[in-house]
Amino acid sequence: MHDPVLKSVFADPDMIGILIRDRVPEWAGAIDFSTLREEPTELVSKKTLQRRHPDMIWSANTTDGRRVVFMIEFQRTAERFMALRTTTYAALTLERIAAGADFRPADPLPEFVYFVLYHGDGPWHAPDRVTDLFERSDPGRFLLVSWKEEEGFAQPRNDITTLVLGLARNLSPEEMAMQVAALRRRVVERGDARLGAFLADRVMTMLELRGYTQKLQLGGAKTMNELDDRFQRGLDELVQRGRTQVLRRQIARKFGEETAGQASQVLEGLPGPDGIDRVTDALFECGTGDEFIERVRTA
Repeated sequence: MHDPVLKSVFADPDMIGILIRDRVPEWAGAIDFSTLREEPTELVSKKTLQRRHPDMIWSANTTDGRRVVFMIEFQRTAERFMALRTTTYAALTLERIAAGADFRPADPLPEFVYFVLYHGDGPWHAPDRVTDLFERSDPGRFLLVSWKEEEGFAQPRNDITTLVLGLARNLSPEEMAMQVAALRRRVVERGDARLGAFLADRVMTMLELRGYTQKLQLGGAKTMNELDDRFQRGLDELVQRGRTQVLRRQIARKFGEETAGQASQVLEGLPGPDGIDRVTDALFECGTGDEFIERVRTA
């Protein structure tokens, strides 16, 4: 009933100035009161598009050019979750400021002072900090879980969570293989078949998004062991094919396309990296295409 009257009183900037000087004198000396201005109170959540309306919002610049936001609620009854409401309003106000056209990412964030002007009959008995609503948690703080070691980061880098996060990065095929192998080891250590199947399916999806399943023929893997084994073998084959293609181009440059064509069937049947190395030696040591072909057939 009395809130509209109270709002009309504190719609006057001089009254806001009195409130600040009397109740937060630590701010009074830092504020340029000539910049004190009332702000719109409609706040819209970006996530839910819900509209919230704190009773009053004022802001002012400090003498060093920073900004302070003063938010005001008029309250007739002691509300248990008042601190939660004021925290929500402050967060939405900050969202609006950060999304403003005149706010740059490097700009300092404004400071916040929230007043609850209580005009009830009994004493106020509700917490004035949102953390006081909880016994063991701090909802205003987040715990950083990163794919790499951070200062003060308690979890080892090779725990399951960080390994999954690491798979979401832009990795080379070799780095991806190492990440998959490390995750497989952690999953095997847990001895949880359901978790292994679940993660194999999700990791396969990550690999599909990067085109690995077609390049490495990973389809059908049901466990992390199968996926890791196929990834490693497929990567070896992919590297082998890449080296073979490079070697064929080098043969064509030195001996011509006819010799390169004759060598192609031999190259496809080479027994791993050792065979590639022997052909590479022959490429440098042989003087003619016929000599090279004879040499690689016995490699």
